[in-house]
Amino acid sequence: MVQRAARHSLTMRKPMKNRNHAKFLLIALTFFCISTNVQAIDVYPTSLDDLQGLSGSELTEVYTTGTAFEIPSTSNPGEELLLTGLPLPIPGLEGPSNLLNFFWGGKVFITDALGATTLTNKIFPTTPFSFNNVSADVSIVDNSLTNDGMPVIALNYESSNIVIARAVRDEIRLVAPGLYLGRAYLKNGLLTRLLTGKQHTFVLWFALEDLN
Repeated sequence: MVQRAARHSLTMRKPMKNRNHAKFLLIALTFFCISTNVQAIDVYPTSLDDLQGLSGSELTEVYTTGTAFEIPSTSNPGEELLLTGLPLPIPGLEGPSNLLNFFWGGKVFITDALGATTLTNKIFPTTPFSFNNVSADVSIVDNSLTNDGMPVIALNYESSNIVIARAVRDEIRLVAPGLYLGRAYLKNGLLTRLLTGKQHTFVLWFALEDLN
């Protein structure tokens, strides 16, 4: 009787042991799949300089983790908020960024008493002739043009005071306190829209930082 009970106990333990092995293998496989699809960034960016050194794939990773819960503004209606800009036409290369920085130095956000936000762009920022121009409307939309299903702060130039800028659309996300990462797009022409089914084409990365 005792031997029979012992044999029964052994037969019960084997399936339990096999189930534990299967569970361990499933967890290990899941971890392996996640680790091979997520790129790790050694130091998460907290400034324009940090973003300057990232590759295109790293910028994409940072952008995907960004948020868009609040439009940049001050606590005083009508007061300007300058976010210093850094164009990133070729990720990881400083020279092209410096060249474009001569022409563009950031964006100035203004929120009125009703809560509507507009912006202008800082032109020729490092020269005595620096001025603000090229207006855009600012809002939060539910989905990025990347179609990742996450909200973005949309900078819409369709009603801009500069006609040639009306084909531009920018999107930004907060990626660190006071630091925004953005994507600039151009609206496609009719033929391109018909052939590709895409309304916009991605042009370049850019970043904004509140240095006030």
